[in-house]
Amino acid sequence: MHVGRSESLADDRQYSVLIKDLRLLKVAIVQPENGGDTSLRSHLRRIGCRVQEIWPPPVSYAEDIDIVFVMLDRLIESRVSFHWETGDPSAVLIAVIDYENPSSIDRLLHMRVNAVIGLPIRPFGILTNLLAAVNNHRRERRLRHNLLRLQEKLESCRIVERAKLAIMLMDSDSEKDAYGALRQLAMKRRTTVDLISEEVLAGLNWREDESRLIRDD
Repeated sequence: MHVGRSESLADDRQYSVLIKDLRLLKVAIVQPENGGDTSLRSHLRRIGCRVQEIWPPPVSYAEDIDIVFVMLDRLIESRVSFHWETGDPSAVLIAVIDYENPSSIDRLLHMRVNAVIGLPIRPFGILTNLLAAVNNHRRERRLRHNLLRLQEKLESCRIVERAKLAIMLMDSDSEKDAYGALRQLAMKRRTTVDLISEEVLAGLNWREDESRLIRDD
């Protein structure tokens, strides 16, 4: 248990964004040109970030954008749409608000922001929010990527198991012999057991719910 925790901490340190890395981050501030808050832009530039302002909110953001600040009250007042991929966002999303009210809080929850900063902008807290939000976002992306890889691996294992069962039912082979047949064919064709298993199942009318198979005519 302690070993796993140590490895996780080491991995986090390896990919962590530190204060010295801030100059590498590219930031987009979504706010109107007139009536926007210039103090946020100035402070972000002082701490080393590369900043650009955008209005109206775009449908998508450039791949090199690391952080998006959105002036939530300006967004609500302007009644414009804010497009954001909440399932797997490409960048950190930080909301800036004038005051709390049911409408803004409801919007924040639907947008799934990574952090919230209040106006007026004060130097204290922005750096901490920035680093915490970026590191949490990158950690979540790694977790989602690892989960996707595990799901793909699980599906591959299920396909191989189905193919083995199909061969066992068709040729009365043992599980070991069925897998050996798949492996031998994969080696012969210089491909993987997963792909051979897919080919085997594709050539059969396999009814998994009935646990039996029928050869195609």
